[in-house]
Amino acid sequence: MDFQIRFATSDDATELRNLSEKTFRDTYTELNTPENMEQHVAEKFTPEKIENDLQSTDNQHFVIESASRIVAFAKLVKQHSTEGLSEKRVVEIERFYVDKNLQGQQLGRKLMGCCVAWARQNDFEVIWLGVWEKNENAMRFYQKMGFEFLGKHTFVLGMDVQTDFTMKKDIRI
Repeated sequence: MDFQIRFATSDDATELRNLSEKTFRDTYTELNTPENMEQHVAEKFTPEKIENDLQSTDNQHFVIESASRIVAFAKLVKQHSTEGLSEKRVVEIERFYVDKNLQGQQLGRKLMGCCVAWARQNDFEVIWLGVWEKNENAMRFYQKMGFEFLGKHTFVLGMDVQTDFTMKKDIRI
């Protein structure tokens, strides 16, 4: 399969919304109630929210396509800090999704490399993210990518208050 990485555009909004929902459901449905999943998807993955995210200058999106179909993407939020990083120039990886059917093909590694390279080129010092405490596969992946644990923060899924670990990677050369 041939994969291309590029910046996302507003034309990608529908496909990003669909991939967001599919990937989120694939990853978290078994560990959450249907009510909380439905509420989260209805609130977070609306076409309007995705379109606004794509148009905001506070965000940068990367997509990986294959055969003109988006199969992975990352959403970075500029200058959005977390506890322990307030004195640094930071960027957050708010979303990092790879289609479940294509996991294991190094797409996550390629996408992360693109995110880190862009962050360095834009003079950020640290790239960070939050990962659900029960998502062990993601934590292992991020550790392989050089991230280390930083702290914790709250994530609300529907009506369920959950704990995310925060992880960071110093990207200064």
